[in-house]
Amino acid sequence: MKPAVRFENVSKRYELGTGQTSIKRLITKPFKRNRAVPASQILWALKDVSFAIKPGSALGLVGPNGSGKTTSLKLLSKITFPSAGKVHINGRISALIELGAGFHPDLTGRENVYLNGAILGMKKEDIDKRFDQIVDFSGIDRFIDTPVKRYSSGMYVRLGFSVAAHVEPDVLLVDEVLAVGDAQFRQKCARRIEELQAIGTTIVFVAHNLYLVRSVCDKAVFLLKGVVQQQGDVDEVLNNYENWLIEQQIKAGGTPATAMRGKIAGHSQDVSIQEIAVHNLNSGSTEDFKYNDGAEIRVHYKTNKPIKDPNLVVRITRADGATAAMIRTADYGLKLDDLEGEGVISLKMDELQLATGGYVLNVSLLGPIDGVALAWGNSRWIQVSGISLGHEESSGMFVPRIAAASVQDKRNVIEMAQEAVS
Repeated sequence: MKPAVRFENVSKRYELGTGQTSIKRLITKPFKRNRAVPASQILWALKDVSFAIKPGSALGLVGPNGSGKTTSLKLLSKITFPSAGKVHINGRISALIELGAGFHPDLTGRENVYLNGAILGMKKEDIDKRFDQIVDFSGIDRFIDTPVKRYSSGMYVRLGFSVAAHVEPDVLLVDEVLAVGDAQFRQKCARRIEELQAIGTTIVFVAHNLYLVRSVCDKAVFLLKGVVQQQGDVDEVLNNYENWLIEQQIKAGGTPATAMRGKIAGHSQDVSIQEIAVHNLNSGSTEDFKYNDGAEIRVHYKTNKPIKDPNLVVRITRADGATAAMIRTADYGLKLDDLEGEGVISLKMDELQLATGGYVLNVSLLGPIDGVALAWGNSRWIQVSGISLGHEESSGMFVPRIAAASVQDKRNVIEMAQEAVS
């Protein structure tokens, strides 16, 4: 089967500023001898990148800022062209890679639907047929005859994605712009992407939200400084990318024993957090946990004056920035003793119930005024192994307890329902 998208040893080179405007360089270039550009002024946004995507598959491009993800989409959409190598696209392509791309600010939403649809290759009669679906999906029907320059950024992306998604292209390119929408709209977009995949549309997806990548994509490519680090199954690639993120956090914080401590931390004159540690109640480790291990959070503090009615807030954060859980001692009816001098606040959990991944604990120590943090800081990274064999959950961050599983034939189910009614 012929790939829907193929990068063949693709490189993209940019020359950094030389002290002249682009227009001046363009005018003066014919009158100058060819001079070698200093290596310090050359930026390789992509270097010898190769991958292929089967029709109907969804590929996620992941990596930190500056890794070449958006450059790859711009090459696919022919906004720019490779310095070396070839980009092959089989079929019609639709792109949502920039907020409001193709919209004219002075035109209404209705007019921009027709304008943008025409740019994406739709005929007027096709837009007429799908217009109501496009507007209904965007959820901004009340403002469809308002100039888009008065739209919020969320309204822009809703309408832009709706038009791009209803072109029913062979290849759909989606950048991080979906992060602008609210959670409900992002879920709607994910469902629409699944519908497009069901009819054979190929998706190239860029996002820093790794949960979104996992929910949408079946393959992934990890890029770093324009070079492919790994490609293949989405879970395997994202797990390795998360591990890379954790390593970078550790390097940024110094030695592993003090990683993240004091990096994003603060305190008042009254109290400070000296250390935050998580202990595995089964193995004693402070780094490695299984999903069903019990854990103890120990927050070491030092006060300069007594703190009355303290409250502890613990946010468990995944490597991609998503919040896995929020623990407030007050919400659990746990009253802490007043703090004085130096000591340790201890919280114990029967089971973590977290899926595979790296996590860090963001801790805030509050006084009697709710919402006012007196001290805050972060724990070291911990690594959790989930329930699945090979430790590769396809998505999610919570491992629920399952009490039982059984199979019943239809007659038994009907009899049980009748007994319940009677």
